Amino acid sequence: MTAIAKLALLILALAANMAHATSKKTITLITHEAPPYMSESLPDQGAVFYALRQVFKKSGFDLKVTFAPSWVRAKMNALKDKEVDGYAPFRTVENSDVFEFSDFVFESPWVIAERKEKPIVWNHMRDLSKYVAGNVQGVELRPGVKELADQGQLKIETTTSQNNNILKLATKRVDFVFTDFYVFRYLMATDPSLKPYRARLQLNAKPIVIERYGAALKKSPHSAALIKTLNENSAEFKKHIDDYLTRIEKENAH
Repeated sequence: MTAIAKLALLILALAANMAHATSKKTITLITHEAPPYMSESLPDQGAVFYALRQVFKKSGFDLKVTFAPSWVRAKMNALKDKEVDGYAPFRTVENSDVFEFSDFVFESPWVIAERKEKPIVWNHMRDLSKYVAGNVQGVELRPGVKELADQGQLKIETTTSQNNNILKLATKRVDFVFTDFYVFRYLMATDPSLKPYRARLQLNAKPIVIERYGAALKKSPHSAALIKTLNENSAEFKKHIDDYLTRIEKENAH
């Protein structure tokens, strides 16, 4: 073998090793649209991934984010797609033989949005059965609500996005909708189609549940270390979330 040929092989081997190392330094996570937490149109793909990037870079990892049409589809793709390293945020532990789960690192109220002229009066989940609810396709119903729906005691109309869900509420096609507290506030501040209804809609004072969230990574040589990094920096992660939400609210204040 000539010296030139040996040099060419060495260069190819080095290039392959560098490409391998680079690929291992990028984590690909999948999620769905729920601004300001997760959105393709927002800086850093939303508050969750801004905060994750700040924490993961402590371990020398960058973050790539892909979006699925719904939360159910995101979890399914995370399980089946070999190019996906995990998903965020997770709410309940599933497929623990495949994924490693962080501690819960942030929380947000899951609430009812309602019309001011017709507030929802309820003390127990069963009190909701006299109303027609709205939800987004692929967004999981919370415990208590799911049982009512499964038993046919709560009528729920679904639509393709939270924007459309809130619009159905505003136009009196449903009595209330399920939504995240911050998602509702963000959409009401930024969606032009909802602007005419800002004075007519509000959040019910009683939350359905205070949800807690974390990140799930497929088990790999580096997953445990990344999960440990996230757990050890949970306070910093939460601060990044809060800072991002504060900045977004200021940018959209009217």
